[in-house]
Amino acid sequence: MTATATVSREQGLSWGRIGRTLAGNPGSVRRPLAFLVVAAIASTVASSSFFTAANIKALLTSSSFLVVLAVGEAFVVLMGMIDLGVESMLSCGGMLAAWLVVFHGFAGWAGFLCAILFGIVVGTLVGWLVTRMRVPSFVVTLGTYWGMLGVALLFNGGNYISPSQGSHVLFTFGGIANTSFGISNLIFIMVGVVFVAQLVLSYTPLGLWVRAVGSNEQAGKAVGLSTRNMKVMAFMISGALAALGGVMIAAWQVSIYPTSGSGMSLQAIAGVILGGIPFTGGRGTVVGAAIGALVIGVINDVIVLVGLSSNYEYIFVAAVLVLAGLQARGGEFVK
Repeated sequence: MTATATVSREQGLSWGRIGRTLAGNPGSVRRPLAFLVVAAIASTVASSSFFTAANIKALLTSSSFLVVLAVGEAFVVLMGMIDLGVESMLSCGGMLAAWLVVFHGFAGWAGFLCAILFGIVVGTLVGWLVTRMRVPSFVVTLGTYWGMLGVALLFNGGNYISPSQGSHVLFTFGGIANTSFGISNLIFIMVGVVFVAQLVLSYTPLGLWVRAVGSNEQAGKAVGLSTRNMKVMAFMISGALAALGGVMIAAWQVSIYPTSGSGMSLQAIAGVILGGIPFTGGRGTVVGAAIGALVIGVINDVIVLVGLSSNYEYIFVAAVLVLAGLQARGGEFVK
């Protein structure tokens, strides 16, 4: 019995080592990348139209808002918190920018900046409630979810906003709805946000502090870090990027609805978890979170290509999340 148990244990350790080698360490970008590759292969098998230049461009464009949301959410989750309000902040930011441009004659770039500033202000308020008033982030951001949805509904009496309702100017917002070199500027914005955020996380003291607070907040306080300010900053980034996503989706749709971001909070959180960032925070990458969001975008895309109901999206995302939960165990598939 002892010899058999020893052999079984050695086999388990061997499979664990193989799993870690293939998937990398917990928080490694290899894990979400593996999910993306598998999703892309399955999608190519399911539809011959998937792996075409036109579809890849369309996929990246339509996923750009979710990727931007996931980047903001990543900073919050890296510090062991959660932001459930990003979808309402997205809708509210887009509605605000459109409302200023269409009904009040603001220049597109001005409406864009006002939306970003609004996101920063809301994020600061959320961070203050979490850190100073010690209200759990789940509760505060659930309140943000409902509150910002209400504000979005108030902008135009619960109706959508489009250029035809007022000044008839296009929602270019400084040109973000245009294309460059045959590629949507929304894709360039998405890549730029991911690049800058990962640069900050990997090569600046700020990134080191974010991970430190997420790994061990008490140790961070012991070495003099202002953990409160760091948490506020995380919510400011999340709010600003959510508002940016709202302006992007308004530019893409050439209209904006109070419920345009419906479901995106959970999708952004799912993208972060798929990207290898645990809810406990402290490890993971922005690139991983972005790839995780792209996996969800691939699922949505192939559902459309094969003609399935959009309701299947929830089932497929749930299945992938369960797999992500298994891989988050650190590759030790057999104990």
